[in-house]
This record gives sequence, C-alpha cells and structure tokens, in this order.
Amino acid sequence: MKRPILLLALAATLCATQNLFAWGRLGHATVARIAEEHLTKKARANLDKWLDGESIVYYASWLDDYKPQMLVDLGYDPAKGDRMHQLPHTFSVDAEGEVVPGNRWPGTDKYLANCLYYIEESADMLKNRIRELDDSTRLGDGKYRNLDDSTVLLLIKHLVHFLPDMHCPAHIRYPGNTTIGYYKVDYFGREMRYHTIWDSEIVQRPHPWSFTDLAWLLDRYTEAEQAEITSGTVYDWGRESAAASKCIYDVQPGESIA
Repeated sequence: MKRPILLLALAATLCATQNLFAWGRLGHATVARIAEEHLTKKARANLDKWLDGESIVYYASWLDDYKPQMLVDLGYDPAKGDRMHQLPHTFSVDAEGEVVPGNRWPGTDKYLANCLYYIEESADMLKNRIRELDDSTRLGDGKYRNLDDSTVLLLIKHLVHFLPDMHCPAHIRYPGNTTIGYYKVDYFGREMRYHTIWDSEIVQRPHPWSFTDLAWLLDRYTEAEQAEITSGTVYDWGRESAAASKCIYDVQPGESIA
C-alpha cells in the first residue's frame, strides 16, 4: 500500500511511541511534532497551503474536541448511548487477534467505522487527490476528483489524530473486555480512571515534559528501522498493537498500581 508522506511520517513514530502509550493532548502533540520533523519539502509545502501555515501539532487533538459533533454528522444521536463518541477513535479485535471491520453501535446490529477505516480511507483519498494535482489524469470513476479544501483539511486531521489513537492500548477493544479502561483503579494512592492513566498520566507523572521534549527524546530511529516500522498495512499495525497491548487489562477494577 503506497501511503502519502504524512502517513509515512506518522507511522515512522510508532516504534518510538510504543514506549509512550499516552494519547491525551501531550501524546498527540508529540507524535504530530515527530511526524512534522520527517516531512519532505513537498509535503510540507502542501500542508502549509491547506493548514494556512499552521503546524500539524495545532490540529493534533482537534478530533477529540469534535467527538460529539462527529456523531451528529454521521447521522447518529450521541445521547442514545454511553460514550458512543469514543467509537470512531477505537478499534476492536476478535478472539484470534484479527481486526474487526468496525465497532458495534450499542444496542444495535449496526457497525460504525473505526479509526483504522478512517486512516485507510483518508490516506487513499489524499493520495488520489495528490496524484490528480500532479498529472491531471482522470481517476477511474472520478470519485475523489473534486475534493474541496475543507475536505482535504478534514482528511489531514483524521490522519494526524487517528493513527496515534490506534496505538494507544486504551483504544483497543478485546472480546469480553470492551471497556477501554473506563473503570477506577488506585494509582499511587489516588483513585483514577484506568483509561486516563494510559491517555496521559503515565507520561506526565514522572517528569514535567513538554511535547517538544518528548519528540526530541523519542525520535531516535534509523532510516532502516523507520522503513521496517512503516512496512505492511494499517491492519497489520492494528494486529501488532492489539497483541502488544492486551496485557494492560491484567489490571482489574479496584486494583492498586504503584
């Protein structure tokens, strides 16, 4: 699968971020900053046009703020289910560790697209948009021919946010455990939602790091290592992330972490 340079740059951070596992605003900003350091001149110029000169870091957590409205735009009522706004930001695997195509809408037989879908679809649409601009050839049925600037910006926001999301352990749903850590544990003597620990606390507690500090500390991989990290498809990455992350749910509600 040939990916746009933004997706490659984000993917190049995945090995480093396996040790980070924190996707609150700090984690998202860190991954975006590392990705920005790996952009080609052409990719940077294209992003400058669509982002009006803003850094991709500026938009790293935009989709978290957009969560409730995203459901409305997709035709669902956010009030009809508990935490439904989380569904597009997560993905599920089956008992064999294979990625499930979507997340089941609570109380229905319908499935809502997961973060892996949005990564793949956004990359495909941007890739075809770039090809169209480069050579002006007609693209099959012309599905992506007339993407307006606001749509391109949204697709960029999808990549910047959902690719880090898929690598957070608390964004993966397993058979028999779809809680994504929405239960309380004792964390160094303080009651806290387990999901929050993996979203941010595990990085913020030890040191007062900024996202630029973390980016500098984590971006230490050779070109060969980056090539290995970016090989395969987004679903390969999903399987790997799910296999590596399942152990975090050995911690049960009410247990202490210190």
